Amino acid sequence: MKDIIQTIIENGKNFPDQVAVKHNDESLTYEALNQYADHLAVILKDTKSPLILYGHMSPYMIVGMIGSIKAGCGYVPIDTSTPQERVVSIINKIAPQYLLNTTDAQLHIEGPSIITTTALLNVDGDSPIENSINDSAIAYTIFTSGSTGEPKGVQISYESLNLFTNWMIQLNQLGLNQQWLNQAPFSFDLSVMSIYPCLATAGTLNLVDKTMINKPKLLNQMLEETQINVWVSTPSFMEMCLMLPHLTEAHYSSLKEFFFCGEMLAHRTAQLLQQRFPSAFIYNTYGPTEATVAVTSVLITEDIIKKYNPLPVGIPQSGTSLTLTEEGELVILGKCVSEGYVKDKTRSEKVFKMQDGQKAYYTGDKAQLKDNQWFINGRIDYQIKLNGYRMELEEIECQLREVDYVREAIVVPMYRDGKVINLNAVVVLNHVEDHMDNQTITHQIKKELKRLIPEYMIPKKITYTDKLPLTMNGKLDRKKIAEDLLK
Repeated sequence: MKDIIQTIIENGKNFPDQVAVKHNDESLTYEALNQYADHLAVILKDTKSPLILYGHMSPYMIVGMIGSIKAGCGYVPIDTSTPQERVVSIINKIAPQYLLNTTDAQLHIEGPSIITTTALLNVDGDSPIENSINDSAIAYTIFTSGSTGEPKGVQISYESLNLFTNWMIQLNQLGLNQQWLNQAPFSFDLSVMSIYPCLATAGTLNLVDKTMINKPKLLNQMLEETQINVWVSTPSFMEMCLMLPHLTEAHYSSLKEFFFCGEMLAHRTAQLLQQRFPSAFIYNTYGPTEATVAVTSVLITEDIIKKYNPLPVGIPQSGTSLTLTEEGELVILGKCVSEGYVKDKTRSEKVFKMQDGQKAYYTGDKAQLKDNQWFINGRIDYQIKLNGYRMELEEIECQLREVDYVREAIVVPMYRDGKVINLNAVVVLNHVEDHMDNQTITHQIKKELKRLIPEYMIPKKITYTDKLPLTMNGKLDRKKIAEDLLK
């Protein structure tokens, strides 16, 4: 098994002038990445607490990752979009000695010593630093939303990160020196899917920032200027990008591989992408943050698209096994499983167990195994009860997408006194005839839905929008959609 850090060190020697990370006009070569990571490791050499990495899409965020792993302390990424109260909460829980600020802003945060990017350039000594982290040490901690409102810090060991990266390298069919696209903020673990496989194969990591996400023309400009080979994103981000008229194999002949994770890959999205890029490798993957990004994969082919709707998430990586509880909840077993939530024994004990001598994580996802392929059937907590009927919101959304008029759809339960009183849907339309008003379209959608699902599952009200809002991580923003419906 390849050691990530050792491989990146070797890439610095074998490809010193190759660009490792690029964001707009800012870039770092493999030689510079290793040099600055060594400088940071010198500063961090005696610390026992993780490094806080603060910033957005700066190449120096990658320096922080490599340097902190070399130093053996690991890192905690915080995006600039994170509310101040949450930043303080994370810092209080981690109690870091150092924070690397990759932005130009002055930070007024009590506790850690602030390291600036300028300071990294001025560290004495250029002797290469060897990797001092051991397999069981925590390489990174990513904070995810908690149901109580307090974020949970998911701790991932260096061994788990190495296993994941090596698996991704095996899936990647394009080899060395590729141009990779990363859409996810570094505080979202989907970014790990592009960062380490890219750097371990001497590729160039091209960073998509929030400005590009909000202005697709800027993204299109970046794609025009950079011959991207490997695309890593959420399905929702891909759906937005498919609105770009020139996102086709004919126009972007270099784009040969797609990896999707973080959400369900809709059948229609996969079908359209496969039509536009018929010779590309399209992977659907699945996994929670608590099991090191992703644990299953399937290559989406024309046969898979014809046979399955919804699409499978595939089979688990070597060394990982999946089982189901009696209630149909998916359990992940293996070395990929997190060491638990940082300083949160109560919540850790609820979902992390030892089973058959292995670490196990109870995902909260409903799943089934069919034709030797795993399928995810929604969240246990997305199941609602309306007028005595239990139903899955994601099942209704899946059927809505099968209606000719509908391109995208989200179903939102409306509550009164803690009880679901009806369902509303927010829909992005495909092209419809000019003479059809919303009332006529709604009638037609509901008419088609009656063929697909029981009447009690059909949303009472359908609202139309040009596009569905995304979170900073590139996922559908269900919370904002629900809030907008209440206005």
